[in-house]
Amino acid sequence: MNNGHRVKSFGAPFRFCFTLDTEPDNLWDYSPGCTFESFKRLPAFHRKLTAAGARPTYLTTSEVVESHLGRSAIETCLGTGTCEIGAHFHTWTRKWPFEVTHLGNPPIKAMGHRLDARVEAGMLAYTCEAILKSLGREPKSFRGGRWSFGPNTVQALHQCGIEVDSTFTPGISWSDQSKSLTDGADFRTAPMSPHYLSKSDYHKGPLIELPIGSAAFPRPVKAAYRFSIIHKLLAAVQQRKKLNQFRQDLFHWLRESAGVRIGYHWLRPTDTSVADMRAVMLSLKQRRCAVWVFMVHSSEIIPCRPLPTGKDVSQFIDRCLEGIHVAMELGAQPATLTEAARWVRRHHLLKPVGSEYPQPGYPFLHQLPGFAAGLGVSFQKEVQGI
Repeated sequence: MNNGHRVKSFGAPFRFCFTLDTEPDNLWDYSPGCTFESFKRLPAFHRKLTAAGARPTYLTTSEVVESHLGRSAIETCLGTGTCEIGAHFHTWTRKWPFEVTHLGNPPIKAMGHRLDARVEAGMLAYTCEAILKSLGREPKSFRGGRWSFGPNTVQALHQCGIEVDSTFTPGISWSDQSKSLTDGADFRTAPMSPHYLSKSDYHKGPLIELPIGSAAFPRPVKAAYRFSIIHKLLAAVQQRKKLNQFRQDLFHWLRESAGVRIGYHWLRPTDTSVADMRAVMLSLKQRRCAVWVFMVHSSEIIPCRPLPTGKDVSQFIDRCLEGIHVAMELGAQPATLTEAARWVRRHHLLKPVGSEYPQPGYPFLHQLPGFAAGLGVSFQKEVQGI
């Protein structure tokens, strides 16, 4: 039996996963209560995704499966046999049946891992139980709300029978040290390839991380390039918040006027062009990353803060479908998160625990030279993560 201590050469094809954070409408706004109008359109969007070749993973909150519109839409999608349901939760979107730190009014959009470990575990357990009760499915995949992931998260995932996490965003930091409850994880040094999160004696096996697909540009030609003056300059700019606008303007000019792709890009059709997503996938393929994970929100199929008009939504859907076509054109086959995790385990394509960092479970909390850092300077993402 293979123990995960070798990485097989890539004779096998790649896999791509199209994942949706499946949650109430427009959580970017502080609107009272939750609405579920986007779920009227979800079955049609699902048909488009599967017709294009995807096998979606719906990472779903408890509010969704407890609502008629949400549950009905998810049941329709699951009935096709072309998708899976996973777990996802936000701390502030519902009343929990146990004591939780008061988050204010309007509530602070607190990170789950910034609350007490018991509370984080309780929220995940409640979410998994709600999915099982409403849909008769036990979720095996998970993504932290607002990219939440901390030192107690792995244990909570194991306790709920989760096999695969997809929270890591290599090269991107969600840190906000000015506010303790919203201070997110720093994934700038997280590995880009599928890897084990922890050693475990659990009978279901070690937890697998399938990071969101991302890549840094310009890609260094050799290791020494990361120490070049331009990368040192850009790194220095990043450390000074007062220069953030200058950095954004510089990157915009380089992209739009000079035709230079710079910074981290990811498989996020909401705000990433098809050309940039193709470049990310080519980079992942060249680096022999076995799984390429796309990420969108279910609420983005109707007008919302990131996509305020019907035209914006239509163009977003086109980018989703074109991104799927590109993935298949580049030789990747579709899979749900759990299917992809089991595939990489079966074909020994996982990095073993401790191969790149000494403390499994939350390597990004330690500023060590990781796989992503080897690509060059990392940039903090200037978007709102929900």
